[in-house]
Amino acid sequence: MKLLRTFALSLCLAAVPLAAATVTTDAEASVMIAVPFEALVKDADAVAIVVPEEAKSVWEDGRIYTYTKVRVDQGVAGDTAGQELWIRTMGGVVGKIGQLVDGEPVFTVNKPALLFLRKFKAGGTWEVSARAQGQFPVVRDEAKKTKRLVRSANVGMLLPPKGARAQVEGQVEGQGPVAPQAQGAATDVTKIRLAGDVLHDRPLDDATKEIAATWKRLHAAPSTK
Repeated sequence: MKLLRTFALSLCLAAVPLAAATVTTDAEASVMIAVPFEALVKDADAVAIVVPEEAKSVWEDGRIYTYTKVRVDQGVAGDTAGQELWIRTMGGVVGKIGQLVDGEPVFTVNKPALLFLRKFKAGGTWEVSARAQGQFPVVRDEAKKTKRLVRSANVGMLLPPKGARAQVEGQVEGQGPVAPQAQGAATDVTKIRLAGDVLHDRPLDDATKEIAATWKRLHAAPSTK
């Protein structure tokens, strides 16, 4: 189990209106820990800009999963260029039964998105790392004739990373941090770059260059010396 599985605090199903379908409901919303940019890059086996083409939903282990076929429009990091991939997400509609999973990526045919991808199993099936936090739709600014990334609308509620929570919890009313060590931790917290903050509303070319450079650094082969 990889690093970013620990960022999901809960997985919840919510009811939505689906034509002629019964939608199961487990709870109200998804709550996750906000993912640091470098952690998201490190967890990914590949990063690519993809265009969804088709999808199919199936029952697996008592839950509905959707497999979306995507065309890789641009490989950013890892080995995906020129490929067609199947991406597995939780939720979907099979017959008259539907399940909507808050916090999961949602794909729309012909709408491109940058994805942080993790290999799921042999045969070319992938998952999105950190769920919807690993999906950044690509939008076009017609006035400037440029493309940029935006946060996924399906991320849901995010809590600050552990270091930031510790900083808040380590405060004593009217006295600031409880010890010198907490002051040092507070300084480190200011350096945390959350993935959503780094990439939201950023020009596509600029973002992909930083992702590629960071991925190469974090995935460098260990020295044999």
